[in-house]
Amino acid sequence: MSTPDFYIDERDMTLEEVKEALTGYEHKYGMTSNEFYEKWKKGEAYFVAESVDWTGLLEAYRALNGQNHVQ
Repeated sequence: MSTPDFYIDERDMTLEEVKEALTGYEHKYGMTSNEFYEKWKKGEAYFVAESVDWTGLLEAYRALNGQNHVQ
C-alpha cells in the first residue's frame, strides 16, 4: 500500500507545517481550504481522495490558532 502524496500526522506538526500542508492540498485541487470544507460538509467532496486528511489538517489549524473556524 502506497502512502498518499500529502500524508502527515497533524498531531506532530507546527502551525507553519499545517499551513504548508493545507497549501499543498489547495494547489493540488484548485480550491481554498474553506471552499473544500464547505463542499465536504455538504457531502460534495467525494472526489477528494485525501478529504479525511485535509479535514484533519483544518481541525489542527483551528486548534493551533485557538479558533472555532478556519480563516
